[in-house]
Amino acid sequence: MEASSDRSQPVSQPPLYDLIILGASGFTGKYVIREALKFLNVPSSPLKSLALAGRNPTKLAQTLKWASHPDHPPPIPILTAETADPASLHHLCSQSKLILNCVGPFRLHGEPVVAACAETGCDYLDICGEPEFMERMEVKYHEKTMETGSLVISACGFDSVPAELGWMFNSKQWVGLAAPNQIEAYLSLESEKRIVGNFGTYESAVLGVANAEQLVELRRSRPKRARPAIPGPFPPKGPIIDHQKEIGLWAVKLPSADSIVVRRTLATLTENPRGLPGLDESLEQIEKREAFWSTIKPAHFGVKLGSKTLLGIFRFIAVGMFIGLLGSNAIGRWLLLKFPSFFSLGWFRKKGPSEDEVRSASFKMWFVGRGFSDMNVSQDKKKPDMEITTRVMGPEIGYLTTPIILVQCALILLSHRSNLPQGGVFPPGIVFGPTDLQERLQQNGISFDLISKKAIRA
Repeated sequence: MEASSDRSQPVSQPPLYDLIILGASGFTGKYVIREALKFLNVPSSPLKSLALAGRNPTKLAQTLKWASHPDHPPPIPILTAETADPASLHHLCSQSKLILNCVGPFRLHGEPVVAACAETGCDYLDICGEPEFMERMEVKYHEKTMETGSLVISACGFDSVPAELGWMFNSKQWVGLAAPNQIEAYLSLESEKRIVGNFGTYESAVLGVANAEQLVELRRSRPKRARPAIPGPFPPKGPIIDHQKEIGLWAVKLPSADSIVVRRTLATLTENPRGLPGLDESLEQIEKREAFWSTIKPAHFGVKLGSKTLLGIFRFIAVGMFIGLLGSNAIGRWLLLKFPSFFSLGWFRKKGPSEDEVRSASFKMWFVGRGFSDMNVSQDKKKPDMEITTRVMGPEIGYLTTPIILVQCALILLSHRSNLPQGGVFPPGIVFGPTDLQERLQQNGISFDLISKKAIRA
């Protein structure tokens, strides 16, 4: 169904829609629709009006039918918009409080959407896991979004909310004089069938290698961010292949967005130790926000990809070498993107996973924190004497966990906008950390658990 009117909304009128899902007919987008429909016009939900947007209205209608099954599709407006048409995006953003952007790769298609939101004051969430895009958007649009009241938050999916909330959950276990020095995340992807990833994730990784130099240049051009004060020395580099016997994993460093996003949150927190003030917070909310951040202790953070077997680790390394070696030139990128199943050793394919493969998959993300039982005494020994292990666990990462997180972030934004920053470009942790996002995720199938606390030999 097409929107009933094509005229721009007068400034004095409220937006027509609570949120618009852009790129809703893509692989991940259709699952985002399915998740959002669970909360549409539910009494306790702030989501009362929803529209879908994209290039192809027919495909969007088919996607809505798929997402609504076995029920009949609800009468949701379908709007035509293209990332190559700024006017269509400007009109789209003027009609909604919030845009959920599912159109990737974001370095190719994301900026026009951010620009339209920044211009109109519309809020923006996406599922991007591309560091160069996120940092470039912060550089180009932070000041503008502060002026117009547009809150732009990337990485509101598996990249990078489990990592952000996961390190915070681990950090909060270090009570009293105890403090972490390092928190390492170990990601384990599991399935009763076979693990098949999102082709968009693979494409983003390939393009990320191609644009690695751009990210280096971008960072060189920026003033250095504040660094948090972390007790103890910088952690040793450690072996290339790590064996964590207690959690039953072999692991290798994962060059993902997670560690970069966490570092951005830590830098923002160092500059704003009490967190980011809300648009119109009550005194009670201010106290709650400040109390939350007072429990968070910074630590060096990194992510590793884990496997129960050494063979699995060598497979990870082989895929990484293919992408690293071939992704830096045009012919190599063509080969990688033309034959994803071959070069990813079966992990990625253009048509994506089947419904059964999605349902059978899950993830565990272990957070191993090492630090000091007493900041005032233990630091002198130079080596950590305490270890705390926590875990975040949930369903398949790309099509189930990501839509759950994105929709819950959207519902918080719609429910508690006055408690969130007026505008700006931020990572998710600094905005959603003090909210009830963790509790919401726990109610929707993503668990947070304390596994162990123990003394270790210093």
